[in-house]
Amino acid sequence: MDVVTLLAAVLVNALLMSLALAISVGMRVRSGLQAWQFMLLGQALGVGLLISGTQGGPRLLATLGVVTLSFSAAAMVLTASRFLSVAVPRLGLLLPPLVLGVGHAALFQERSAAIGLTNLIIGSQMLWGTWLLLRGAGRVRWRWLCGLAALGNGVLTLGRAVLVLGWPEVYPRFIAPHPLNLSHLMLLNASLVLGTMGFLLAHRDEAEQALVRLASLDMLTGLLNRREWVNRAGRALGASHERTLMLMLDLDHFKRINDERGHPVGDEVLRLTGEVLRGELRASDLVGRYGGEEFCLLLRHCEPEAFGRLDARLHQALRRRCEASLGFAVDFSAGAVRVQPGETLAAAIQRADAQLYRAKHAGRGRTLCADGVL
Repeated sequence: MDVVTLLAAVLVNALLMSLALAISVGMRVRSGLQAWQFMLLGQALGVGLLISGTQGGPRLLATLGVVTLSFSAAAMVLTASRFLSVAVPRLGLLLPPLVLGVGHAALFQERSAAIGLTNLIIGSQMLWGTWLLLRGAGRVRWRWLCGLAALGNGVLTLGRAVLVLGWPEVYPRFIAPHPLNLSHLMLLNASLVLGTMGFLLAHRDEAEQALVRLASLDMLTGLLNRREWVNRAGRALGASHERTLMLMLDLDHFKRINDERGHPVGDEVLRLTGEVLRGELRASDLVGRYGGEEFCLLLRHCEPEAFGRLDARLHQALRRRCEASLGFAVDFSAGAVRVQPGETLAAAIQRADAQLYRAKHAGRGRTLCADGVL
């Protein structure tokens, strides 16, 4: 049980974990697992350089080793940020390794100062990753697994910095069998496994969420597909009918657009319609593509005056957006009803569809409402 052996174990462990990830999962560009792959490779390279630099090699190898380990810690922070979809400043990732490289080279003859600076910077990076992972973690298991592993490493790394800067006579050398060195390297070995397991769980959760999105969203418009909209709207009506409006919306002359301008232009009209609806509606409203060029909206807690303003905004926004992007205006016809207490979703849709039919035969480009809507 000596430091060099444990460092060699970290090197082998990191390489094996990296190889296992590459074979079993593969690396998507700019994915969280790709960043973790960089972390593992950086850990292996940094440890290898550090071993060489402390076993009689050129002192430059030790400096390159600690810089590489700092980049590896930055890759851990980047891994967490990608899985959490949280932006981190690029300067915050690049500056610590660069500062460490300059400082370590300048302080190399001052052993205590060089070791203290190295552990202070890398420990702070680990705690940054810990903060990202554990802040608001709730019951997300992979965040706790990775966060606690990062926390343990960060605390022990900073503990070494405090010891070597405050009581340098107590702390011998980095490669000496000091209890802090041994415990930290054993934890680091375990953390490579725990971190890989945790981020694989995060990758699995990410894949499951992508499948849910594929199953519930219309890929062209980004809105709920018909099946998902019907399921959610049915649950919403089961909870409450209070001041709920149903709106059936159909794009005017859509077949003519496809015939005269081509289906790609028609697809772009649908995509722009989805953007307009998402931009104008509230988070509590449900909107889905019901089929073809027809959309269905469930507007909860919607007063008559608010609906009148929303309807006017939707007509204007769609015309302006299509004219700006495609060079021609597109409008819609719609039918609106207020859902009655005890009314089923199918009945409300049927009544809204009847109002939509009236709007089309009244000249299109308008919304007709049943009694009680306005």
